[in-house]
Amino acid sequence: MTRQGWELVMDLKFSDPERIANIAMWMASDHGRDLFPTYFGSGVALVPAPGHAPRVKGAEPRSTTIELVRSMESEGLGRRREWLRRLEKVPKSAWSRGDRPTEKRHYSTIDLSAPPVLGLDPVDRITVVDDVITSGATLHACVRRLAEAFPSARVEAFAVVRTISGVTQLEKAFDPVPEGEGRIVLNADGSTRRTP
Repeated sequence: MTRQGWELVMDLKFSDPERIANIAMWMASDHGRDLFPTYFGSGVALVPAPGHAPRVKGAEPRSTTIELVRSMESEGLGRRREWLRRLEKVPKSAWSRGDRPTEKRHYSTIDLSAPPVLGLDPVDRITVVDDVITSGATLHACVRRLAEAFPSARVEAFAVVRTISGVTQLEKAFDPVPEGEGRIVLNADGSTRRTP
């Protein structure tokens, strides 16, 4: 990974407010809107992907995805809705060596934080937002949960950074995947495969 790419990941992981605000501003720019024409907008519900552990009651934990979605909301990219919560701790995918939690494990440990009340918060487009995507298991589970809760809504997933395995040097650190070109496939064995 390039130094610039590594710095971005670390800034995100440590919830650097300036870096997060700059990412949201770029996404709201003409360049970002051209790449992601329907993932974001005033009618989109932006749902932060839950972290790897449950939130402590009464505490406001440091959460990159929540801060990212707050910044995105302030840029007019959608309405923040914290509809998902983690029920029990799972290993962090990014730091796991070979024994990453499966999509099924993520799905079983993620639930709606509050049941949707039909009519009170009408939604037809939902974008689940995460800071870093590795195999895509977390995002796939989040999308599946929300698609069940909102069967008539279009549910998409977006991550700021994608990891790349087996590469020692990247040609460029900034290489966005335009809307509709990324895929997460759930394999028969329960693993997930992300492209690109």
